[in-house]
Amino acid sequence: MAVQISAYVEEEVKERMERYASAHGLKKGFLIQNALDHYLSALEDLPGSEIVPARITVDHESWERLLAAEDKEPTPRLKALLDAD
Repeated sequence: MAVQISAYVEEEVKERMERYASAHGLKKGFLIQNALDHYLSALEDLPGSEIVPARITVDHESWERLLAAEDKEPTPRLKALLDAD
């Protein structure tokens, strides 16, 4: 038995969903059902350390550290990692 749920989503997410559903001939409800089922299955089956968040929020202090690190030369270890095939 199907039930109706309601949720607020960002306008951009709604537009992306509508474009995808339209381009692939899918109903929006079907797309939402499958996406939610897939996401919940991943949360249940995978260790938390393996889940990559869709968004990462940084505070002001973290942002400043990121900007400072951007100006530094990459370490030899990072260079080796990026050069690896």
